[in-house]
Amino acid sequence: MSNKFKFTTATLNALTAQADDAKSTEAEYSDTEVVGLKCLSGKSGSKRFLLRYRFETQKKAIAIGRFPDVDLTTARKIARQYKTDIALGNDPKARRDKEQSFPTVSEFFTQTYMPLAKRRKSTWKADQTRFRLHCQSIANIRYNKLTANDILRIQLCMSDNDTGQIYKPATCNRVLALLKTVGKLVDSLFDIPNVAIRVSLLPENNARTRYCNIQECQRIIIAARNYRCPYVGSFVALLFLMGCRESELRERVWSDVDWGRKMLMIPKTKNGTTHSIYLSDLMLEILQSIPLQAGNPHIFAGRAAGRPIYRPSKGFALIKTAAGISNPEEVVLHTARHSVASNLISNGTDISAVQRLLNHRSIESTLRYAKLSEAKQRETTQYLSTMISDSSTKNPTFN
Repeated sequence: MSNKFKFTTATLNALTAQADDAKSTEAEYSDTEVVGLKCLSGKSGSKRFLLRYRFETQKKAIAIGRFPDVDLTTARKIARQYKTDIALGNDPKARRDKEQSFPTVSEFFTQTYMPLAKRRKSTWKADQTRFRLHCQSIANIRYNKLTANDILRIQLCMSDNDTGQIYKPATCNRVLALLKTVGKLVDSLFDIPNVAIRVSLLPENNARTRYCNIQECQRIIIAARNYRCPYVGSFVALLFLMGCRESELRERVWSDVDWGRKMLMIPKTKNGTTHSIYLSDLMLEILQSIPLQAGNPHIFAGRAAGRPIYRPSKGFALIKTAAGISNPEEVVLHTARHSVASNLISNGTDISAVQRLLNHRSIESTLRYAKLSEAKQRETTQYLSTMISDSSTKNPTFN
């Protein structure tokens, strides 16, 4: 058989293996329909396509794929695409080698994004967990091959699937926000478009509006101080007095307390800053009532050696029951922070003072927690009506 003929699937199937005693490891055959398209047959009988071409006076070759995994029609189509690139002055092999050098999504996340996140974000562990749980479908895709549809499928899988594991919009949006952030970094380093920005966040309608009024906070603090575990009870009571974030209070150690200055120091908060809480007499009384646990530096000592208590969901549920809180499922640990802000503002505390207490960077963050009570709203509208009524001493005269 001539080494140069018009390829057909039948003729390619009929190609014999290269002889064992041949000097070259593969016999090469040329297609007469697409100039440069070759089929190589090895001594084992395996066959593969490649394109031989000349680029800037240099002879080059680029692999297309093995036959019959890549059929003849596909091989010719790819070869023609490569020849078009060559005619436009682009070397297809150099471009493919460059594309193959791009990291996969998993490689970039692990080797580039996470080292930076560990330096800059206190919540980097949450990023790591979200990627591990929800992004494995794109982990092995090279970033230059990632599409918006790949990202959209993650969102759809989380929000609507047949497994029964449906996530709330807020959870889906946090995963998407992570992919948008990682994609932004890829764009800046590799000039690869951030395809995640083409996917829209889901509408969220799960904002918590519940807060505890003064009387409810009083009952919770009393029930918490009477709770059987002094560490859990004191923790819950102080949450409803201080308004700090649950994790930031739970992880405090005794050395963070400055008894002389009556202050509790939080070395690093969620927004990366330090925060000082000025302790009232009641806060000091609660802190002084907490027993020290030998070998454990944490104020709210847990059962594990040297560790604080875990998030006390069950304990808090019992405290809410003892306090007679209505709709207790609406009251979570973060409700304490919400309640502190709402009660202070509703009772005339300056919004900027509340902002400093909650350690918010912007006043907008504080306003999200500031919900005026119904009584305060009624008082406000009545105050305006009273002012207007008092200023009207006589009926208006019309000419």
